[in-house]
Amino acid sequence: MTTILLNALSILLVLFLALLLKKIGLLRQEDGALTSKLVVYLTLPATILIGVNHTKLSGIFFILMFMGLFSNLLLVFLGKFIGRKASVQERGLYMFDLSGYNIGNFSIPFVSSFFPAAIPFLAMFDMGNSLMVTGTTQAIIELSSGRKKHGFILQEIFGVLFRNPPFVVYIFMFILAIFGLSFPDDWLIPIRPLANANTLLSIFTIGLFMEFRLPKGKLKLLLKILTWRYLLAFILASLVYFFAPLPAIIKEVLLLIFFCPMSFLHMIQAIELGNDKALAGLVISLSMFISLILMSIIVIVL
Repeated sequence: MTTILLNALSILLVLFLALLLKKIGLLRQEDGALTSKLVVYLTLPATILIGVNHTKLSGIFFILMFMGLFSNLLLVFLGKFIGRKASVQERGLYMFDLSGYNIGNFSIPFVSSFFPAAIPFLAMFDMGNSLMVTGTTQAIIELSSGRKKHGFILQEIFGVLFRNPPFVVYIFMFILAIFGLSFPDDWLIPIRPLANANTLLSIFTIGLFMEFRLPKGKLKLLLKILTWRYLLAFILASLVYFFAPLPAIIKEVLLLIFFCPMSFLHMIQAIELGNDKALAGLVISLSMFISLILMSIIVIVL
């Protein structure tokens, strides 16, 4: 329990450090674009490669990939139903913020220091999750709103996916696992410093992007989105934990995933749909703190 609490505290300290450096003007929110590139192109791929190396494929991995895809689809359409009486922009915000999981930049850094055995399972779920958050969810929302800015263009969505280094590493390691291949551990020693830096850079980047400015008249919408996000997470977690015929470790991983924060890609896509940048950023920022608390409690209890 001490390790878990210290891990959660270290994440909070890094978040507050990023916020402090931004507040005093030493860094700016725009600097997050640089650190996020370091995470996406270097540290996260290294973490995934090391974490899933030697993984042997089984039916459970395909189940997790399907669950990553299906849970997103379910939550997108629940968001549409819950926001059916709202404006097009606000309904889109419900659909974006009730679905999508920040696994690469939050869940993997959160669990890697004390629960490394979970990384392969997180990675398999994230393959289905990535397929949604990188473009499919946005296409569904645009089609349902009648805007069709991009529409459902499969070639475009796969183009985005295969320009995403973490997803490419997922696919590469998945193919190796199919053939029962893996890298010798000695070969991965040179990239271990990159993997070790992933937690710091990922959380620091999140801190730089955090916004705490609430637009006038949006408090009710903010509270409704957060309430529905975590209520639905609780329902999904309960169904999986009490009724799904899955191994205990898989249930624990799924509980952590369901309560992890919203996707940053969805924040960007919601702004493109016409939502206020401050509102979209505040929802994501608050979800970071709420998820950190809830995920820490889950690990301690289980």
